[in-house]
Amino acid sequence: MSALTFTSAAEEIAHLRSENVTLKQEVGELAAKNDWMRRVLYGPSSERRPPQQDHGDGVQQEFLSAPVDAGATADEAEAKQTAREERAERKNAKKGRGKDGQKKPKNGGGRTPVNRSLRPVEQVIAAPESARVAGDGTPLMLLGYEVSEREHYIAAELVRLVIKRERWGLADTREEVVRAAVPPAIVPKGKYSDEYVLEAMLRKYLHGMPFTRMLGDFRAMGSDLEDATLCNLARRFAEFFAPVHQAIRAQVLARPFVHVDETTLPTQDGLRYLWAWVGGRQAFFHVGGRGGRELRAVLGDTRETAPEDADPGVQRTLGFLMADGYAAYDSAAAERGITRLCCWAHGRRNFLPLENDPFAATARERIDVLFRIEREAQAHERAEGLAPDDAIAYRLHARQTRAVPALAAIHDLMHEHRHRYRPSGDMRKAIDYLLDRWPAFTAYTARGDLPMDNNQAERVIRPIVVGRKCWLFVGSDDATAWAASNHTLFESCRLAGVEPRAYLRHVIAALHSGATSADNLTPERCSQRFPAPR
Repeated sequence: MSALTFTSAAEEIAHLRSENVTLKQEVGELAAKNDWMRRVLYGPSSERRPPQQDHGDGVQQEFLSAPVDAGATADEAEAKQTAREERAERKNAKKGRGKDGQKKPKNGGGRTPVNRSLRPVEQVIAAPESARVAGDGTPLMLLGYEVSEREHYIAAELVRLVIKRERWGLADTREEVVRAAVPPAIVPKGKYSDEYVLEAMLRKYLHGMPFTRMLGDFRAMGSDLEDATLCNLARRFAEFFAPVHQAIRAQVLARPFVHVDETTLPTQDGLRYLWAWVGGRQAFFHVGGRGGRELRAVLGDTRETAPEDADPGVQRTLGFLMADGYAAYDSAAAERGITRLCCWAHGRRNFLPLENDPFAATARERIDVLFRIEREAQAHERAEGLAPDDAIAYRLHARQTRAVPALAAIHDLMHEHRHRYRPSGDMRKAIDYLLDRWPAFTAYTARGDLPMDNNQAERVIRPIVVGRKCWLFVGSDDATAWAASNHTLFESCRLAGVEPRAYLRHVIAALHSGATSADNLTPERCSQRFPAPR
């Protein structure tokens, strides 16, 4: 690298000052990254931690206490006051105090009653024979019982189910004429009953129990189950419920908008991606690569270069797609005429590692105003008991009158401060992430039913992400398809508020009886019939 030459001392001083500013910014960004990584490793994982929470150096309290720009709106001041009140209320609640900080009057104490919906099992504690006689020798009579209740656990048990099918024949010749039919099963002629398979799948896909741990549990109860057999049961379960999986997929894509997100899925043959699509109170998963091809496989391929057998998706009514800033979503949505929505939680998250910069705190506070508007609108809808259409209209009014001006202020703020940061710096990238996708970030204000973040999809993927800590990889590409199908079923049960055990028993019986359509067997369609206990 050739040495720089300067025509004057003033020019050299100007160059050195410019370099000094750049190096200071780099040092500041590196310090912020180091501080952020320390908090990620050793601090709480929630993004909504209170500002008083200190991790030993007081940095967070320092930047959150920094004054906000004079251009802060009245909504921001109101948001700060409400946030302080909520923090005080949570603090008082932890100490058993009311909103005013005073101790709550005691209501007699004692524990809460046992759930009355549980099946009662009585245990009679008999008094000893020697205690049934009075002091003068008079025999005592039983007056009744002192009754108390506890929740009690009866351990699960594996049994040997002996199935006897009646055989009817002639009395004189003993010739068999009629034999009872073989009962249908998820695994025909298999060794394990439907209830056994259902219990194994509940443990795996609802409770996240690895197969190895499940094998130990079943073997402790006397089963001779093998790991290969358990994997085969997962395959049979997915194949049996395939009609329900396809019905869930069709109902999700028939919604006016969907949430989409993806996460890595390690397999023995390489890295794959698990895609989650959430619409209404259901979700479906599919496994593939990470690119526009996977999105077109779901949305339909309308390009001129599409293969002849590609699904054009003409029957789809999807109008909006909520996702993060991944470019593949933009191109796939544009081909289908779908409006892109960008997640404000992602936009806000980019400023979290930059806590040492006062502008990052200001930016987050402005974004928090948008979330505050949504929470207040939802609280008003619940308090007034608004009908769905009225609630959507009220939320649209709140967005148009309050969120739109707040968005304009955020946009101006980003443009005003953008030039202060290096193009390769993290703050500049966080600002450009918003500005480059601004139409997608503001599109949610056009309707009252559209989401402003993609948290729904992230919550759906979270059990899978957490579950990855318990296993190394999926054994094969076929196994990824089974896992996607089974996760679809159980995650949709959770979203729809359905009790999975009762619901799946109902679906198993319906499919065994020859149900021709699974449209009415999806969790959302059965949510009223099999509600999950609260």
